[in-house]
Amino acid sequence: MAKVRARIGYSSVAFVTELLPKYFYQIAPDDVMMSILTLQISSHTQEQFEDVYRQGLRAVESFARAGADVIIMGGAPTNLSHGPEALKKALADLSAKYGVPVSTSSVAQGNALKALGAKKVGTINPAVPRKIGDSASGSLGDGMTLIGRKHAGAVLEDYNRIPPETALALGRELLREQPEIDTLIFGCPHWATIPAIEPLEQEFGVKVVTALQAIIWEGMRLAGVNDRIDGYGRLFREH
Repeated sequence: MAKVRARIGYSSVAFVTELLPKYFYQIAPDDVMMSILTLQISSHTQEQFEDVYRQGLRAVESFARAGADVIIMGGAPTNLSHGPEALKKALADLSAKYGVPVSTSSVAQGNALKALGAKKVGTINPAVPRKIGDSASGSLGDGMTLIGRKHAGAVLEDYNRIPPETALALGRELLREQPEIDTLIFGCPHWATIPAIEPLEQEFGVKVVTALQAIIWEGMRLAGVNDRIDGYGRLFREH
C-alpha cells in the first residue's frame, strides 16, 4: 500500500457499524484511511445521547494519540442535542487541545449543504423524525428552508438491512411531490444511501447530500485531500 496521506478518526454511533467502512473505502483514495471507534446506541433518548456524547469526547483523545489528522465525532442527533453554540465551543476547544481539526457528522452535513448552495431542502431519514433525533433537518443552515420529509420507517437495529433501493424510491417520491426542492439530504450514515446519489441528481437535476458522503468529504477536505471524485455526486466532483 502507498504511504498514508491522511488518517480520519471517526466515532461511529450506531446499533451496529456495517455499511460505513464499505462505502468509505469505495469512495476514498487508497492512501486515505479511516480509524473507527464504535459507540453503540440502542434508543433515541436524552439519557443515551448524554452517555454517548461523553464516550465521544474520550474517543477524540484516542484518535489523537493514534495519529489521526482529522477527527469527526459521529452521532448527529447526539451532538446536536447540546445545541449549536455549545457544540461550536466544544469543537474549538477540542481542536485546540489536540492540535488537529475536530468536526462532527452534523457539521459535515451542514458544510456540504452550504457548499452546494442548498436553499429548498428535502430530508429523508431511516426512522420517523423525532424532536431530538432528526439529524438531517438539524443540519440546515441560514437561508435554507425545509420543504418536505420522508422516512424509511426503520428501527435502529434494522438500519443496515434497509435495501439500497429504498433510499432511491423515497427520494423520487419526495421530489415528485415537492418539485421545488433543489437539494435532498439523507440523514444517518448507517443505511444504504450512497447508491441513490447519482441517479437522483441525474434524473431530477437536484443536488444530493448523504450523511456518509458528507462525513467522508469533510474528513478529506479538512485533511487537505482535495481530490475530485466522480460517481458520488456534485459534492465530490465540484467541491
